Amino acid sequence: MARTEGKRSQSRARPSRPPVTPPPPRVNPVTVEEESTGLGRKILWVGGALVAIAALVVVGINVATEEGQESIADAYLNPNVTVEGPSLSPYVGQSPDTAEGVIAPEVQSADFNGFASSIEHDGTPKLIVFLAHWCEFCRREVPQVQNWIDQNGIPEGVEFVSVATSISEIRPNYPPDNWLRGEGWTQRVVVDDQANRIGTAYGLTAFPYYVAIDGSGQVLFRVSGEQNPSTVASFLNLLAGV
Repeated sequence: MARTEGKRSQSRARPSRPPVTPPPPRVNPVTVEEESTGLGRKILWVGGALVAIAALVVVGINVATEEGQESIADAYLNPNVTVEGPSLSPYVGQSPDTAEGVIAPEVQSADFNGFASSIEHDGTPKLIVFLAHWCEFCRREVPQVQNWIDQNGIPEGVEFVSVATSISEIRPNYPPDNWLRGEGWTQRVVVDDQANRIGTAYGLTAFPYYVAIDGSGQVLFRVSGEQNPSTVASFLNLLAGV
């Protein structure tokens, strides 16, 4: 029963009130915020983990690429070179050459792609040219000689072999394979090691350096210094007649 201030009055019928609709249940905003925050944290954690994984993958690819590049550099500088037979005397340009008539060493190494490449006494006369990527005379001579080869070819029964030696990452025109490929060099390449064992075994003292051997490996002649294409052609033709 409702009360009013003052004297008790006679009770009267209360006017009817519309039914009160209970308010909807209150959702605790803290709970919703905590759930939203928790979900956000989960999303951030998953996203961060994915970013971290992607970063690790990129790092792994970069490391693998660097290792691959280092492996290629190792092939330039440290191929597995073996030399069989006594070394030729250092070339000093005197006539007669003390190496003439001497059997040249046989060598086993690789080309720029890592495939086996050698100089063997297999019955085929060979003109062997020793090249250095930083040698200005070599860089001038290679395209001229290649141009002559493109026009005339190598005489039948003769092999023209090039030895990439004295390779150095800190000297100009490195790496040598880019240089020779850029010049369209078509002659087979034998890569020397960091100790220049092949060059030393053949008496190398200057660039470019040519050694001509017959099919049995006997040295016919040696010459160093820049040669014009017609002179190199005469070397090859001489070997073709051996």
